[in-house]
Amino acid sequence: MTQHGREPDDGARFASHPYASFLERVDKPARYTGGEVGAVPGDWDAVQARVCLAFPDVYDIGMSHLGYKILYSVLNDDPRTLAERAYCPWVDMERELRERDLPLVSLESYRPLADFDVVGFSLQYELTYTNILTMLDLGRIPLRSVDRGQDDPLVVAGGPVATHPEPVADFFDAVVIGDGEAKLTELALTWTRLKEEGVARSQRLRALAELGGIYVPSLYEVAV
Repeated sequence: MTQHGREPDDGARFASHPYASFLERVDKPARYTGGEVGAVPGDWDAVQARVCLAFPDVYDIGMSHLGYKILYSVLNDDPRTLAERAYCPWVDMERELRERDLPLVSLESYRPLADFDVVGFSLQYELTYTNILTMLDLGRIPLRSVDRGQDDPLVVAGGPVATHPEPVADFFDAVVIGDGEAKLTELALTWTRLKEEGVARSQRLRALAELGGIYVPSLYEVAV
């Protein structure tokens, strides 16, 4: 049973998965199907901000991360926000997606990362930096912040390595310094509210910087 008390029809749900026709070709296909106990199938039309929590490592590693679970709970417990999850695919799934020109999707609603208002990466260690680029590319999101348009998601980073983000600053619109659970809801709601008001992307980023505890790389010039 899900957190919302509904028994999902797993057969029908998996049949509608965009990867259903080739899941048997990859190792550990359950990495990509979701539907676990405690997963929250949110209502996209009932919330103001939709956040994809993107963990730049395989499901086996990311699913047990405590901070990730806390953020998932905080966002889904707030009626104004929704959180879904995505993990970096293993090389066999990445190959299948690229051969079929299919996007990386979330575990809950099977939506591409590009459909979300905010995509938040948890930076746990530097060796996953290249996985971030893989997920952005497969998720149909421009890699560099400067190349993103008005309707592209806000790409944000947090976690222990976010205290020194400069090596990957070009790829993030904003970086949360400190505990994400104290800031992510406010950040997501501010972003979507300003977008609905027609505020330009660059001005939305300036507004995020004014919230405090958020580094917006595009607002600074860094000496190398």
